[in-house]
Amino acid sequence: MYGFRVCTYSRWEQGLRSGSASSAVAALVTILLVILPMFASASEAGDATHFLRDGLGASGRAVGSAFVALADDYSAVFWNPALPVQSPSTVVGGGLEQRNGGLFTFNILGGWHAADRWSGGVLVVTSDLYDIYHVAGGVRYKKATAGLAIKSYQFGVPGDRGSGLGLDIGARYTVRLSDATLSFAAVSRDVGWTAIRWGAIETLSVDRTAWVNRMAVAMEVPLKRGMWSVEVDGELATRRPPNVGEAEYWRQAGELNLSLGMVLEWGGIRLRAGVQRYTLSEAGGRFRPTVGLGMVVGTLSVDLALVPSPLGVTYLGGFQAKL
Repeated sequence: MYGFRVCTYSRWEQGLRSGSASSAVAALVTILLVILPMFASASEAGDATHFLRDGLGASGRAVGSAFVALADDYSAVFWNPALPVQSPSTVVGGGLEQRNGGLFTFNILGGWHAADRWSGGVLVVTSDLYDIYHVAGGVRYKKATAGLAIKSYQFGVPGDRGSGLGLDIGARYTVRLSDATLSFAAVSRDVGWTAIRWGAIETLSVDRTAWVNRMAVAMEVPLKRGMWSVEVDGELATRRPPNVGEAEYWRQAGELNLSLGMVLEWGGIRLRAGVQRYTLSEAGGRFRPTVGLGMVVGTLSVDLALVPSPLGVTYLGGFQAKL
């Protein structure tokens, strides 16, 4: 957070000195939308990690964040800790995200190892806002897999620091339909609204992350030189715990979203497209299209993605290797 504030203020000052009103306005909007929600109490806004709600990594964001059932890259432990144990392999990789026209940056590094019936993985996310460290494990029994991830949140603002320890739980079940594979998956992230505890500022003694629950159905169909897959995710999230005697909790704190993604792999080229978190709980939900391109050469792969936003386009890039 501290690095983000310094970067933003620097851009704001440069914009004012150079007479660029647009730079100053962009920086101010970012401060209002990113910083201020963190200063709300748990009984009000909550959702201290709201910028993770759209997901991480070029592969997952390119398919509209519909990745809970099919994530197979280095970021899989974030999407669903039950996924790496799908097949024995070792994957390592990383990514860079320039969000909202480059106003802030996410750096990602991770990987996992899967044996026949178990898996383990790590994922590190560093940003201008906070750092997150994931440690995950999974097990497989016949057609079903289950996993959990423990993650540490580390925040920093001038004069204070915050931290929290969260838990994600996931599962997946696969069914063979002739040559195709049908998958059902579910994940519960930040079970029980992970508490972010602050040290010095009394009004920020405790903040909360959103408790996000996603269910997904996906199908993979092999092609002569590749694979076609499609996934639909439904998300039910609550941004904070209910207050005592609160009458309209679901309307004020709840969200119901839908994501749709598709991948066409042909001769080592992967084309991705999706609709990201279409809001069903509000009238006139926003249509958020996403697109991506990937290339596979042997055990190496590279992925790029583009996600439009009212605050500016988000650009994502990633790479990985299967060892």
